[in-house]
Amino acid sequence: MKASKQNPIYTAFVISGGTKYDVNPALLGISLSDPDKQIAQSATIQLANVKVGDSTLADLIKPRSRVYIYADDGEKNDEVFRGFVWKRPRKNALEESAFDLRCYDNLIYLQESDDSAYFSSGKSTKDVFTSLCSKWGIKLSYTYRSITHSKLVLRGKLADIFLADLLDLVKQRTGKKYTVLSEKDVLQVKSVGSNTTIYHFIEKQNVTEASDEFTMDGMATKVVILGKADSEGKEPVEAVVSGNTAMYGTIQKIIDRDEDTTLADAKHEAQSIIDEDGTPKWTYELRAVNVPWIRKGDKVYVKAGGIVGYFIVTSVERTISKDKNEMTLSLEDA
Repeated sequence: MKASKQNPIYTAFVISGGTKYDVNPALLGISLSDPDKQIAQSATIQLANVKVGDSTLADLIKPRSRVYIYADDGEKNDEVFRGFVWKRPRKNALEESAFDLRCYDNLIYLQESDDSAYFSSGKSTKDVFTSLCSKWGIKLSYTYRSITHSKLVLRGKLADIFLADLLDLVKQRTGKKYTVLSEKDVLQVKSVGSNTTIYHFIEKQNVTEASDEFTMDGMATKVVILGKADSEGKEPVEAVVSGNTAMYGTIQKIIDRDEDTTLADAKHEAQSIIDEDGTPKWTYELRAVNVPWIRKGDKVYVKAGGIVGYFIVTSVERTISKDKNEMTLSLEDA
């Protein structure tokens, strides 16, 4: 079968014990997942447990074997996943049956590892990322915005440190959203919608299903900024930033201003919360012809089922087999 835009062809290779295995003759299917709120991309590869010399394929593939997946759409042939075998379930070891390889890219180590670190006041976000990635031997491409941080005492899962302790604060201060993912073992930290190629999804052309939803969950229409508590524990209200309470009612959030944060910065952070969370959230989902090159954080254009405009991809799920070659995109307004 010839590769095409409508039917991209995927190939996979595994390196185990220093030997590279072309597993494509045994390949039954591939699932790729670029989930929201999880930085590591995952891949599930289903393989027939064929004989390889005196062994079977399942016995030759060891934990942490390297996995490479490529896609060919007839115009471009490139790597779409690079990672490690993390889990290999096999239902019946007495038979030469099919088995799965559950794989993750290198950011799985950030999800699974704890760390602690201290940074004195005055470090930029990019400086902190550079230092932590150097410590962990991770290549970094950082093109997202930075802010200057007050003293940082960091502890916990590395992924939480990178996202909750650092990047979420930059997003609150700047109002600009970010995405974190791995490309060919390089940690990419960049603004959403920074892709140069914007793919279009049009009803009756390359979209098979479209749905949408709105919710007021997680909204904030009023942010109260509290200062340092006095000797009796009372925290003074230093400022209040309000959104459209007349339309949506009062949904109040509180932020604490520490001594290293100016009131102006705290107000900017509060306004960013109102800007992002002050209105109902609309989300969208498309089932479409698979485009191998789309990752979460990319901007796309959609015209399907009354959903029209530019959107940001928040997650991607792909299913590739002899009977199916499609993807599901979760989207939010650009």
